[in-house]
Amino acid sequence: MAPSRRWAVLIGVNHCGYDVQLPALRYAESDAQAMRGVLLDERIGTFDDGDVELYIGPCATWHEIKTRLREIALDSGPSDVLLVYFAGHALVPEWSTQLDAYLVTADLNPDGLRREPDNGLRMAFLKRDVFEAFAGTSFLILDCCHAGIYLDAELRHAEAMQTYRTQVDRHSALLACPNGSAARESDEHRQGVLTHHLLRGLRGEAADNSGRVSFGQMANFVAEQGIEPPPVQLVHLWGPTTVLTQPPVSRNDRQALSEPANPGTTRPCKSPLEDLSSSIMQLLSRVFRSEAHPMRQSHQQGQAERVEIIRYALDAGSVAVVEFSGPGIGVVNSTAGFNKEELRPLLELSAADAIQYRTSMPGHIVSNEAGRRLLCVPLSYEDDRTLTLTVVDPALAPLDMGEPLAVMLRTIWDSNPLDDPLEAEMRVMTALRTNFGRLPLNLYQYAFSLYQKLIGSMIMVFQPVVELDLRAAGVSIQNYEALARRGAHEVRAPLMALQMAHAWGDRFIIERDALLLEKAVHSYAAADADAPWQGTKPLSVNVAVRSLLSDSYLTQVSKALTEADLNPRTLTLEISEQDAIEPGPGERWPQEPLAYFHRRLTELARELRINFAVDDFGVGYASLARMAELPLTQIKVDRAVLHHPLAVEELTLVARVARDALDRGHAPNARAVIVEGYDDEAPIGLKQIYDLGIHHIQGYFCGEAASTSLRPLNQSVRERIAALVRGEE
Repeated sequence: MAPSRRWAVLIGVNHCGYDVQLPALRYAESDAQAMRGVLLDERIGTFDDGDVELYIGPCATWHEIKTRLREIALDSGPSDVLLVYFAGHALVPEWSTQLDAYLVTADLNPDGLRREPDNGLRMAFLKRDVFEAFAGTSFLILDCCHAGIYLDAELRHAEAMQTYRTQVDRHSALLACPNGSAARESDEHRQGVLTHHLLRGLRGEAADNSGRVSFGQMANFVAEQGIEPPPVQLVHLWGPTTVLTQPPVSRNDRQALSEPANPGTTRPCKSPLEDLSSSIMQLLSRVFRSEAHPMRQSHQQGQAERVEIIRYALDAGSVAVVEFSGPGIGVVNSTAGFNKEELRPLLELSAADAIQYRTSMPGHIVSNEAGRRLLCVPLSYEDDRTLTLTVVDPALAPLDMGEPLAVMLRTIWDSNPLDDPLEAEMRVMTALRTNFGRLPLNLYQYAFSLYQKLIGSMIMVFQPVVELDLRAAGVSIQNYEALARRGAHEVRAPLMALQMAHAWGDRFIIERDALLLEKAVHSYAAADADAPWQGTKPLSVNVAVRSLLSDSYLTQVSKALTEADLNPRTLTLEISEQDAIEPGPGERWPQEPLAYFHRRLTELARELRINFAVDDFGVGYASLARMAELPLTQIKVDRAVLHHPLAVEELTLVARVARDALDRGHAPNARAVIVEGYDDEAPIGLKQIYDLGIHHIQGYFCGEAASTSLRPLNQSVRERIAALVRGEE
């Protein structure tokens, strides 16, 4: 665990820039110096000399301050602390429509801001580029005075400061921004009014029973001093517990500066996602994208790499997977430095909760009087055995994420952060969505772009649908189905990645289907150019019900066919029986669902000249009504039917339904029935299937596999299939 840093950037400006036309202040610079003195006080201060930076007078330039603040933010870790203090004037330029205030530095030029609005120390910069980027816990104190020609009747300056109310994770602030024309400086105390009370609190008047002063206690103390108008307090996350000053003791004897509350007890993780988006993004970045990640250098494999990833992400002392079984405590895997015997009292405290609350509490934190803490996240359990991810002394800032942190860690553990970081990160986002429902907009948009990349990284392989015959010469490939794979040699579909879309709703489902359709059509066209078929073997692509109700998806279908120069009749869209045909939440259909969807497919078949099939019959929402009433060219039976005790009876019924329109004279041909997922281990033979009138099979049999090319069947495979149909094998 890297040592934590406690930075302070203190700014005081008496004389205001170039032609700012604000009256000079008398005490802003000395106030900043007084703050430095308290923070570095050898008796009560908690900051080190090299980490407190003072910018006063002519040296307080916006460029130097912004550069240093940005450096600190980018170099920070989850255990770090940043305090920014500003004493001086603030202004909102007359031309500004964004209500964004500037802190007035010694070199600020208001006239130049119209052309170069970033040539100054803006509140927006502090919020977005410093505090949101800072990995640990941060604080802002503004003792701003407002006066001069920039005061107007709408009090735009006061409104500008209120825009800062939008919360930043792990951040607290105390803002004193008077809306009158008089500077709030006290001649009696020779200090700014806010800073006078601030220093009183830090020197001990705001201390708790142990003599320590946290940011939260200091802010409350200042608010109680009757300042009018009262300062704005934003005390958030670790503001109440991060200590700024403490009782006079030697530096060697000082306790941890930010001990967890209620040592020796447990507390459940909480779950407010709205205030945690930047913490979530920072954790994802440290797990999946950090160049300093130790695993990107060591290339270790297995569980050892995952515990090290989690240790690094949380800036923890060590991490272990601990097994609690009755009174026993065993270590399954751990990073270096994990000492079970040293941690035994905390582990025993954790064990009781891990067993008692393992199904109702996603994680818990235990701590002791010495400031040691464990974050415990149950991974699995069976009878009295519980496997728990145990994080030793993690950074305090991410701990306040609570339940979302526990959900993320459990998903990271269950995924492959290094082998497949794209899918692993999307699994983490989907776990948050599944557990907490609505996500903040920025997280939702990030998940959407991540899912686009995940689907875009897939390739398409083509699995043949084989037409059965008693003669080898009659055995042939009827058409190909395009199947998504994560790699050319993968046998199984990436079902988890594909099904994630349903946790997010229509936008993800439609985007998934559109991207895969485009990829399938273009890949098919390229493969067909190298095959003997030359466009004579149709292509099937899976589609969800919700996509067929989307005009944007259908536009993509037409566009892809045009770009690939494919005849629309080549394409069949397979509608999964695992999708319900029903209106979405708040949606109203003018007809009964099946009738409405039937009309929709009929219109699409006429306008786009493409075909439709039902897929996965026998699972999900499969029904005879869907199969019989929808305008379909094919019926595809799921492999689950093959392994059902009444498989023959079910297949017989499907074959009858497929012939029904022909028998009644409503169609020139029976619809084709295709049995999916057939393999050499299937309990029903090809002869039985053929004798039922079902002459098409798809799956892995006779050595055939899906491929990125459109390969014909070789003679030996055709002869074996014909022999199986005749019942000779």
